[in-house]
Parts: sequence; structure tokens; C-alpha cells
Amino acid sequence: MHSVRSYLVALATISVLLASGAFALILLNVEDVSRGQTEGQVLETAKAISRSVDRELERGIGVVTALSASKAAKDRDWKALDQQARSTLVEDGAWILVQDRSGQQLVNTRLPPGTKLPRAPAPVDMWRELENGKPRVCNLAGGQVAPWIVCIDAPLGTTKPEFAVSMVFEPALFRSLVTRDRAQNGDIATLVDRTGTVIWRNRKPDEFIGQKATGSMLAAISSKTASGVKRTVSLENVRMLSAYDRSSLSGWSVIVGVPLDQVEAAARGALWRGSILALLVLVISGAVAVFLAGRLVRGVALMTKAMEAAGQGKTAELSGIRELDEATTAVEQATIARLKAEMRKQVLIGELNHRVKNTLAIVQSFAHQTFRNGSSPETALDKFEGRLGALAGAHEILTRERWVSASLKDVISTALKPFCSADRCQMDGPDVTLAPQTGVSLSLALHELATNAAKYGSLSTPTGLILVSWRVSSGGFELQWQEIGGPTVSPPNREGFGMRLIKRLLTSEFESVDVRFEDQGIVCIIKGAVPAPENLFKAYESDAAK
Repeated sequence: MHSVRSYLVALATISVLLASGAFALILLNVEDVSRGQTEGQVLETAKAISRSVDRELERGIGVVTALSASKAAKDRDWKALDQQARSTLVEDGAWILVQDRSGQQLVNTRLPPGTKLPRAPAPVDMWRELENGKPRVCNLAGGQVAPWIVCIDAPLGTTKPEFAVSMVFEPALFRSLVTRDRAQNGDIATLVDRTGTVIWRNRKPDEFIGQKATGSMLAAISSKTASGVKRTVSLENVRMLSAYDRSSLSGWSVIVGVPLDQVEAAARGALWRGSILALLVLVISGAVAVFLAGRLVRGVALMTKAMEAAGQGKTAELSGIRELDEATTAVEQATIARLKAEMRKQVLIGELNHRVKNTLAIVQSFAHQTFRNGSSPETALDKFEGRLGALAGAHEILTRERWVSASLKDVISTALKPFCSADRCQMDGPDVTLAPQTGVSLSLALHELATNAAKYGSLSTPTGLILVSWRVSSGGFELQWQEIGGPTVSPPNREGFGMRLIKRLLTSEFESVDVRFEDQGIVCIIKGAVPAPENLFKAYESDAAK
């Protein structure tokens, strides 16, 4: 058999083990979750930078498209077009260039107006791509006035154009875009052209502009997939978690990489934090479980002590837990009820012993007094049986009332019933509740009076009556026995057992007894107290304890 505490400890242990298993599974996935979050962040950063670069290129395309469609361009008024281009261009590090197929420059806003312009053969691929009549974005190229340049070209004309308008700018124009847009400390953001050549880089740009991206990333940006995340090695030979996004406008790609050591350190940090949090939660859970288990065990202990407290007449202590307190109260009430039942049983046993002793004493007295005074056996037997009948009638009344009380009317009617009918034995008065012993004594006394009336008094004549009347006043009552219409009576020279029994029984139970022998018969006046209902059971217990 196990205690409640052992079951609670087992429950807490199982709960802690299950929680530990759940935390372990979560912690095992922390690194994957952390890496997934980092991948999402770097990919979003790459897309944001790519969108910013596209906006800058779209603005340049708008400028060259507007210049190529201008009146000065159509009229081949290069001086007017030069003035228009200079007024349009506001960026530092960018300039407008107009040239023919031979490479002769006609407009160059990087040089002062009126300067003799040089001839520089343009790339063959530029004229081939411009034959479709649309602007194009070039790849990184070496320049004459700057080490590296990129450009946006637009044709003057729609079919096999003879002239082209170009916006040329240095890669540094993208410095603010690549550095600013969501690139965190330690991240490497790189802008590459369609061939994978570095245009700009947020770290060591002068060292790496013009170099190709590393092999795995070069393969990724050349694939059909426009964006993705890969593990790569940077140009500094650092392991990286890199994301790329290729522009549909220019074909350029933005690459954002995070050192893998940094990603793994973040995952380990998350793992440590998760472990500490899990340990803290387990400790707190264990402490709470121990506390609650203590409360429950205390509640059960108080419930077991409720019987002892009830037996000592004390109120049971409650635990504050509703269900256990209800059970404790129920145990307490059941214990009190059981103790009361046991006490009542003891009282009943004591009462039985007491009543049996009294009854035997009364019967012994009846026998002794009835058969002692020389009467014939038949007469003595009749008297003896009559007295036993009166005693039995009184006991029958008390049995109906569970030996707690006796009705005065029932006592009188039962005592007189064997001697006369209701028209000759008349009763008048309210019902009164008597104590058990008082009812027995009064019943025996009335039996003796009725026996005497039947032999010598009013009931010995055909017309004689017995009138029993009583009245109740503040806590007491007065009963009068009066014989009417009987022969003239006088006090006897010697009191018999019946009269002695009357006086002894009545004087022991009532305040006063007055027996008078008048002309028409005996008059007996009895005065006594009426016990309060709440005192009847106390009197009953007191009698039983004697």
C-alpha cells in the first residue's frame, strides 16, 4: 500500500520527465530553426538590395530614353543635346556620352563643353543588343577616365542605329545601396553583373571589384533559379551562408552572406539560452509540484485528523482545498453522528438497566406488600396482576415515546381504562408532557386510587363518577382526583399498602400531594412542575446514568 505522497511524487516525476523530453526535442531543433531564420533574413536582405539597385537603374534608363527621344537627338544637334544632358544629370560620378558606330564621341558631359572629344571603339555586343531598339544595361567594363565603369545604353533610332546615348557611372554609385539596405554588421553584400564579376562590395571593394564570384555561387547565379540560399566560401576564403537574388531588369545579382561561424554561434547561444530556460522551468515546475504535493498531503492528513478532532469536541482544521475540505467536513460530521449514536446507545443501555432495576424493584415491592398482609391467594393475585397491568400500561406509553416523555392524558386514560368507561371516568384539562419516571409513578398511583374507588368509593355504586381535572400555569400544573356519588368515606384506622404506595410514589415525584377523605369519596390534589421540552432528553440521560 502506497501513500498519497508517493503517488504525487510519481506524478510529478513523470510530468518532469515528459517535459524534459519535450524540451530536449525542441532544443534539438533549435539549430535548424535558428539557421532557417538566418536564411530567411539574408535572402530578404538580398532581395531588398536588388530592388534598390533596380530602382536606380530604372531612373538611369528613363534619363537615356528621354534624351534619345528628344528633338535635339532627332535633329542631330549635338550641342543642344549636350546642354540638355548636362541640365538633366545631377548624380556625382555619372556622365552622359553620345557616340557613333565608329566610336567617335559626340557628347561627353564629363569633359568641359567645347573640348575636342576622343574616339574610343565601343564594344561590339553593345551595337548588337541595341539593334532591338531597346535600352540595355551593360556588364562591368574597364574605362578610359575611370578604372571600372558600368553603363546604360539607348539607341538613337529603332533599326540598326548609327548613334547611341549612354549613361556611364562608376561602381561607387552603388555604395550607399549595397551598404545601407539591411546588411548587418558582419554580413557581406556584393553586387555582380551577368558574368558574375564583382561590381561593388560593402567590404574591401577596391580589392575585389572586377573579380569573379566563387565557384558554387557563380554556378548558382548562372542557373535558372532567380534566388536561393547556399553554403559558400567568400573571396576571403571564409565559410558563408549566402543568399542571392537576380534582377530580371539587368540580369545583375545581389549576394548577401553571413559567416557560418556566426550562424553556428547564434544557434549555440539559442541552444544555451533554451537549455537554461528549460532547466529554470523544470526547477520551478518541480518546486511548484512539491508545494502542491505538500498542500494535498496536508489536506489528506487534516482529513484523517478530523475524526480525532471531532472525538475531542474540536472543530477540524481545513486545508483551503475545496474538495478535501468538503471531504474533511463530511468525515467530521459523520464522526460526530457516530459518536452521538454511540452515546445514545450507551444511554439506552444505561436506561434499560436502570428501568429493569426499577421495574424489578417495583414488582418485588408489589409482591412483598400484596402477599404479606394475610389476604386470600385469589384476592392477592388479583391485586398483584392489576398493579402489574398498571405498570405495563405506563411502560407501553413510555415505549411509544421512546422513554423520553409521557403524555398526561395517555397516562390517566390508560390507568382508568380497566375500571370504568368514559361516561363514569371523566377527564378535563390540556395535554401535558411529563418526564418518564413521573409518568410511571402517576400511573401506579392512579391505579391504586381507581382500585380503591372500585372497591370502596364512587365506582362501587351504579351512579358514582370519577372526575380527573387539571390545569397548567407558569411552569407547573395542578391535578385533582375527585370521587362523586359514592358512599360516605372516612379516614381508615390503618393505612394499607395501596395508600402507602400512593403517597410514596406521588411525594417522590411531585411538589405536593394532598389526600382527603370527604363524604362522597376521596379527593387527591397533586401539584408538580412541567419540564421544558429541551430538558426532557437531559433528564432522560440523567436517569440513565444513575
